[in-house]
Amino acid sequence: MTDATTPAGTRIYLLAVVSMLAIQVMSSFAVQSIPVMAPVAAPALGVSRNDVGYFMAFVYIAAVLSSSAGGLMAARYGAVRVSQVALACCAAALLVFGLGSVWLLIPAALAMGMGMGPPTPSSSQVLARVTPVHLTSMTFSIKQTGVPLGNMVAGLAIPALIVLAGWHQAAWAVALCCLALAAAIEPLRPLLDVARGGNARGIVAALRELPAPVRLVWRHHHWRRLALVSLVFTAMQVTFGAFLVVYLVERIGLDLAIAGLILSIGQFAGAAARVVWGVIADATRRPVLVLAILTLGMAAGSATLAAVDARWSFTGLAMASVLYGTTAIGWGGVFFAELARRAPPGMVGTVTGGTQVFTFSGALLVPPLFSVLLALFDSYALNFALLAGVSGACCLILLPLLRHERP
Repeated sequence: MTDATTPAGTRIYLLAVVSMLAIQVMSSFAVQSIPVMAPVAAPALGVSRNDVGYFMAFVYIAAVLSSSAGGLMAARYGAVRVSQVALACCAAALLVFGLGSVWLLIPAALAMGMGMGPPTPSSSQVLARVTPVHLTSMTFSIKQTGVPLGNMVAGLAIPALIVLAGWHQAAWAVALCCLALAAAIEPLRPLLDVARGGNARGIVAALRELPAPVRLVWRHHHWRRLALVSLVFTAMQVTFGAFLVVYLVERIGLDLAIAGLILSIGQFAGAAARVVWGVIADATRRPVLVLAILTLGMAAGSATLAAVDARWSFTGLAMASVLYGTTAIGWGGVFFAELARRAPPGMVGTVTGGTQVFTFSGALLVPPLFSVLLALFDSYALNFALLAGVSGACCLILLPLLRHERP
């Protein structure tokens, strides 16, 4: 671990946090931009707006595979290089999506998933090496704010870009941003990719070892329980981003720009909450307790969205978005810091990548299930009520870990 108490160590620590945060923001911006475009793009493509759940399922099929590979490949080529390739994949997905062909939706989704998976395990590898122990949860929380911040930017920028130039051009504009950031972080490789190589093997061997991180996580009872609850956590988070705008436009009757603003308010609240929850976890040294509290908050937030109807004011809808966002989006930093804290030296990226297979599986399974239930029962309220019950039950999975956690 780099000594962050020296000037050089502090500089590297700050560069790592800022650069990994920027990569996370851009990755999330790219992924979230397509669900925000859905109310406009779906009719032009000849599909239902609610079919965004199926699109996101294909995104997460690829993300499950690429996240497991991310930690392994970062050990070989460095976190910055892996992140550059991930950003290029996101750019390719948006360029293809912007062509406006329904036949290219699945290739676009798979390319997006290949870009979505690697940033978290690769950045965890860097941050675990340069972060002081007493700042672990806060640092990971700051980096993880990139997810809601990127989503917030999408909620604000995409409607404006659509008005100015159309949804095709909006997709291409985000693609150019991804490529620009990939080029901008190249000078950081000598500083942050210093731990690459070592005992890591080539690409073919790394691909053969894809199941290894998953097996490692499943054998360890602490990681296994965290992995299982993360499946629900990410399902709650992705459902919020994928369906809230469509819900507010189709069922509540809001304008796309207003619906995007309400989503952005919730995403901003989630970004701020990630840092707050990280500080609380560091101060109390009870990260699992913080996660258990968040499960109950997610249940309350989802139950509130289940009660929303067209009579709610903008303020009421914004507050519902804030309640959901602070919990269902606020968990990431505390969660990944806890993984990093318990991982053996040099194994943070591998453990994180293995856990993310479960994490992304929630996003893979739940959005299409949400769409299926909508097709069967035509009720957002039922879907959000079901999510409330499942998220509340996650507290039970964490109870054995709570018994062994001491401040």
